Amino acid sequence: MRKNIFSEYFYLCATIISASVICISAVLLAVSAEFYKADKRNSLESIAKEVLGITAAGAEPGGFNTESLKEIYTDIADMSEADFTLFDSEGAALVCSEAPPCFNSEKKLGAQILELVTEEGYYELGKLQNYYDEPYFNIAYRIQVRGDIYYLFSKMSAGSLTRYLSRLLLLLGAVAAVTLSIVFVTVYVATKRLMTPIREMTLAARRFGEGDFSRKLHIADRNELGFLADTLNEMASSLEEIEETRKSFISNVSHEFKTPMTTIGGFIDGILDGTVPPEMHKHYLRIVSDEVTRLSRLVRSMLNISKYEAGELTVAKEYFDLMPGILRTALNFEHIIENKDVEVLGLTQDRFEVYADPDLLLQVMYNLIENAAKFVNKGGFIEFGFSQDEDSVTIKIKNSGKGLNENEINKVFDRFYKADESRGIDKTGVGLGLSIVSSIIKLHGGTILVRSEINEYVEFEINLVK
Repeated sequence: MRKNIFSEYFYLCATIISASVICISAVLLAVSAEFYKADKRNSLESIAKEVLGITAAGAEPGGFNTESLKEIYTDIADMSEADFTLFDSEGAALVCSEAPPCFNSEKKLGAQILELVTEEGYYELGKLQNYYDEPYFNIAYRIQVRGDIYYLFSKMSAGSLTRYLSRLLLLLGAVAAVTLSIVFVTVYVATKRLMTPIREMTLAARRFGEGDFSRKLHIADRNELGFLADTLNEMASSLEEIEETRKSFISNVSHEFKTPMTTIGGFIDGILDGTVPPEMHKHYLRIVSDEVTRLSRLVRSMLNISKYEAGELTVAKEYFDLMPGILRTALNFEHIIENKDVEVLGLTQDRFEVYADPDLLLQVMYNLIENAAKFVNKGGFIEFGFSQDEDSVTIKIKNSGKGLNENEINKVFDRFYKADESRGIDKTGVGLGLSIVSSIIKLHGGTILVRSEINEYVEFEINLVK
């Protein structure tokens, strides 16, 4: 059975609150009972001491005037709801406030109880060892009159305690019922309100998982749920961007593979079916070879990026002189440079030592020089810059030309990205060169920056730690 967070949370709160109310009621009941018993004891003790004084004052040479004492006991009992009994030293009742005969007049009070009674008094909530048939609040004092020992017992019915606790329990029950009703309604509404954004986030997460990023969460609460909703929206935006990148990646890869494969297939079919004359076979086979090389470069570049993302591309750093590698790379594009009448600047430095992986950094130089040679304008320049300080080295490659706008600068390191202007110029590139450059520099813990002015220049700056 599917669990419901709303029900679990509501029942948990209801259980905790109910248990708390029950515990508080039990404590209040116990405290009230103790307070009531203490109040009754103090009240009975005060009256008993007054009666004790009257009893002692009424003693006569021959004992007590029982009729006079009984009248006094009866009057005080009527006013105080207490009863009084005077016992002799043997535990026999002599005088009592009750109507004759005295309670249990034929039964003597137990010697064990009498032994507990002192002049300071004795208190008990009970039956005095079953002398009474029901429990009472009992206060007893021992008095001595002309050498004879007497005991004055005062009592109040304990039934009032039961009635008091019953009324208090009913009152607490009524208050608890009203309180719990209000609390349960409040908890229900609060829980409902708390669960609403969670349900919205659950549905939104399901939509995001299905690829629907069109609807975002709008939760006004500026608490943890609001922050979570913002995080989910940011995640959705990132996933949407990744999805767009994935679609663009698939589209670009398909396009980059389709174009050379179509060319290869067309020329091969033309050669096989005789459409291409024999004297042109070598020319078209050379074109096929160039397209195969392009496909090979595309696959190799994609494998390098995959290795980088998988963490399989390792860096073997060492100190080496970068200048010979840059000179060799620049010579590879000598024909392009001469055809465009490009001036090459900044290669007069004899030595420039860096701490990097020679193979990977030379691949970076190759890609950047190739990029500069492709997009430099006719009669323009390619300029190299080398500098260093105590902590890092800086390499700059700058070429004149159309330049890049701000939007193109932000995307220049994306896979398969080609600026609109470059699409008509770069027929052989696959749009992965600069992406590989960025990955390799990051792998070295360095940074690469792009600067550009429209119709002026493009400059790449590499910073590497020494």
